[in-house]
This record gives sequence, structure tokens and C-alpha cells, in this order.
Amino acid sequence: MIRQGKLCRHCTVKQCKDKGTAEEPIEIECPTCNGQGCDQCNEGYLRIDGCPNQQCGDIAFVVKLADLFDKGMPPVAGGALDQSAWFLDAMAILRSDEAELKAEDYGE
Repeated sequence: MIRQGKLCRHCTVKQCKDKGTAEEPIEIECPTCNGQGCDQCNEGYLRIDGCPNQQCGDIAFVVKLADLFDKGMPPVAGGALDQSAWFLDAMAILRSDEAELKAEDYGE
């Protein structure tokens, strides 16, 4: 959602302008249950209090690698990391999620 401009649109590298708070958290539809409610979420939504970018720090590295991969620079031995099954799986999930968000934007 950050890459699609739905969150952190006005944030800068040094300042988050979309922080959720305990009183007013950012709510994102749970990708596991598509908003139906499951053991991963709170009644169909994930709540973020704080900076959304900090919440997704673990995936940010994979996103950067996927961008490089799209530009013809796959992770290789001696580079950022060895190209492996986990990276290819992560990239497929990321691209699927991005396509779903784009489809929602265009009402497809």
C-alpha cells in the first residue's frame, strides 16, 4: 500500500506524516482473510499505531531486491544474496499483491 501511494504519500525520508495512534490507528484490510476476520487480525483489519514504514521493515529489503530484479539485476552469489526459492516466492507474492491493489484502483 505504501508503494501504491495509499499510505505515506506525504511522508519524507526523515518524517512520517501518516502515523497511526492508539486512539486513531491506521486500519488495513487483512490480506489473509480479505476482511472476513481470522486469527491474524482484528475483525478483518490490521491496525497500525506508529509509522507504517517501520512496520514493514522486514519486507522492505525484499521489495528493493524485487525492483532490481525487474531491472535485470537479480541477486547473485557475492551480491546482495543468493537467488533462491524464498526470494522467487516472495517476489511472486509481492507482484500478486501489487496487481490486486492496481485492479482495485481501476475497479477490475
